[in-house]
Amino acid sequence: MQTHMETEKKERNMGVELLRMISMLMVIVLHILGQGGILGEAAREPRQAGYAAAYLLETCAYMATNCYALISGYAGADGHFRYARMLETQARVWFYTILITAGFCIAVPGIFSVSLVKNALFPAMTGQYWYYTAYFGLMLFMPALQCLTAHLTKEQFRNLIVSIILLFSVLPALFVSDIFQMSNGYSLWWLTALYLIGAYMKKYGIPFLKKTGYAFSLYILCVLITWGIWEAEACGAGIPLPNLLQYTSPTMLLAGMSLLSVFAGMRVPKRLQKAAGVCAPLSFSVYLIHAHPLVWTYLLEGRFASLADEPIYILLPAVIGAAAAVYAACTIIDAARAWFFRLCGVRKGCEKLEDCLTGALSKK
Repeated sequence: MQTHMETEKKERNMGVELLRMISMLMVIVLHILGQGGILGEAAREPRQAGYAAAYLLETCAYMATNCYALISGYAGADGHFRYARMLETQARVWFYTILITAGFCIAVPGIFSVSLVKNALFPAMTGQYWYYTAYFGLMLFMPALQCLTAHLTKEQFRNLIVSIILLFSVLPALFVSDIFQMSNGYSLWWLTALYLIGAYMKKYGIPFLKKTGYAFSLYILCVLITWGIWEAEACGAGIPLPNLLQYTSPTMLLAGMSLLSVFAGMRVPKRLQKAAGVCAPLSFSVYLIHAHPLVWTYLLEGRFASLADEPIYILLPAVIGAAAAVYAACTIIDAARAWFFRLCGVRKGCEKLEDCLTGALSKK
């Protein structure tokens, strides 16, 4: 999940910032449905309405991670990369991995182990958060990627994007294979691909996505196609159908691109702009808090399974409401963390460290 801290920019597209918030809300919805136990419980009766409704909600939100990575490229395409921002992001990750791990070790003494300490201190290298591990690698590549996107001609850039989509999304879906080792999107390479697509969208736009109504219609169509194929399989269609409920599938990629186009061209009311301006930069921490492995296991696992037995008119609002509550609680927590970082001068410290490292490396 892009942290909105890797570039220095003069302006922020508030529609894109709003999408950053909504994408994180959608990620929480996915986690409540999956790790929360709703999908597993609903799968006991795959022909029931509850199963179909839960997977429709899952499909509507599934491209959220793609949106986040696309925003990385869209926001960073014409920005100036600072390693200080990378260091600040790492400081934020350490803040939560160490604090949450210490809190659980105090509350549940029996779970303490050397591996927990190792995981807390080296979250990127131990895969505590798959997205951050992949994004950590992407951050190291960003200066080169920004240089690449700045110097490619429009035709060269377009051909690169077409090749990426064809090789990493369309062909794997058609042949039901992962020949290029994209791990269904859980990888550095997929985030890099999305970064480049997002950068192209910022620089040149996608002609058939420029009209907001058409772009949103494409998002709906992609969701319905993906969900319809999933439901057909669940009901025993008897014919081989591709599983499009994956980050790398053409429908989920196009759905994410469509949402980015919709929100990038949106006129956001001033009141909502203020809320997005304050909350969007904190959204990455919402992920760090609720997806911490100990929170994931001890507080989230199976907690919402009982909702699978509720009527649809209760199930859907309950999941969305629970996701909104988690988002709000984590945002409040991170607002305190942001204040603490400002008080301690973390950003200035990271900038000084960057200057020291740059100076040391540039010495002959």
